[in-house]
Amino acid sequence: MKRPPRIVIVGAAGRLGQALEARFSRDATVLGLARPQIDLSSSQSIRAALEPLRFDHLMLPAAMTAVDACETNPDQAYAINTAAPGLIAEICAEKKAQMTHFSTDFVFDGAKQGEYSEEDAVNPLGIYGDSKLQGEHAVLAASPLHLVARVSWLYGPGKPAFPEWIVDQACQHPELALPADKTGSPVSSTDVAELLDPLLFGPGGEPASGIFHLCSSGSCSHQVWGQACLDLAVELGIPLRTREILGNSLADVRAFVAKRPPNSVMSTAKYTAFTGRSPRPWQEALREHFATSPTFRKYLAAACG
Repeated sequence: MKRPPRIVIVGAAGRLGQALEARFSRDATVLGLARPQIDLSSSQSIRAALEPLRFDHLMLPAAMTAVDACETNPDQAYAINTAAPGLIAEICAEKKAQMTHFSTDFVFDGAKQGEYSEEDAVNPLGIYGDSKLQGEHAVLAASPLHLVARVSWLYGPGKPAFPEWIVDQACQHPELALPADKTGSPVSSTDVAELLDPLLFGPGGEPASGIFHLCSSGSCSHQVWGQACLDLAVELGIPLRTREILGNSLADVRAFVAKRPPNSVMSTAKYTAFTGRSPRPWQEALREHFATSPTFRKYLAAACG
C-alpha cells in the first residue's frame, strides 16, 4: 500500500496556511511550521527547521505581505520574500522534494486591458511586488519542477481580511468609498487549497510545475467587491450605518505608500487546461464565506455588536 505523501507547510498559522493544512491533512501527513519554529528572516533558522526533516512536498504561504510596510522596510521584504524562498527551494531540491511557492498579482503593473496570463510581461510597481517576483525567480532557478502559484485579493477563515474590514467600517461610519478603478479577482483561502490539489495530486500522475494563477473566476473593482460584502451583511441582519459604497480612485487613497496595480485580473485558462476544472465565481465563494466562516461571525459580533 502506498504511503500518504509527507507535506511541510511553512506559515501554517496564517490565513492561507490554515486552509492548506485543513485541506491536505485529509490525504497526507502534514507538518505545519510557523514562528518561532522557523524565522524566514534567518537562514540559520530555516536550515535548522527544514534540513532534518523528510518530506515529499513543501508549501510556502508565509511572506511579508503588508504592501506599504515592504515599501518602507525593503531589506526585510527582500529577506523574507526573496532570499527565504530561494533557500527553501534549494533545500527542497536537495531532498528531491517539490515546492509550492505562493506569489501575487502585484508582479504586474496593471497597465494591461483584460486578464493577465502567466506568459505576460511582469513589471512590479513597488518593493512588495518586486520582492515576490525575485522570489519566484529564485524558486524556479533552484528547480524547474517547483511550482509558483499566484493568488490575488486573498481572504478566508482563520484571520480577518477585506470582507471583515469593510463590514466593520460600514458599522462605524455613515459614508464609505473605495476605488472604482482598481480591478482584480478575489479568492478565498479555502478555494486556493482546493484548486491546488489537482495540480499536485491529479489523475494525470505528474504534478504541475512552473507558474499558475489561482483565483476565482470573474473580476470586480474594489468598489464592487466592497458593495457585495455590504449586501451580504445586510442579508445577515448586521446593523450597518451605511449600505452603499461610493466610488473613488486609487489616487484618492492618500494612506497608500506603495503604488498598486490598477488592473490585476489574472486568467486561469492555463489552470483549466491542465486540470479540466474551472474556478467557481468570486460571488459564490464570497457568499459561502459570509454564511459559514466562524472567523467572520466572531469578528463582526465583536465589531458591530
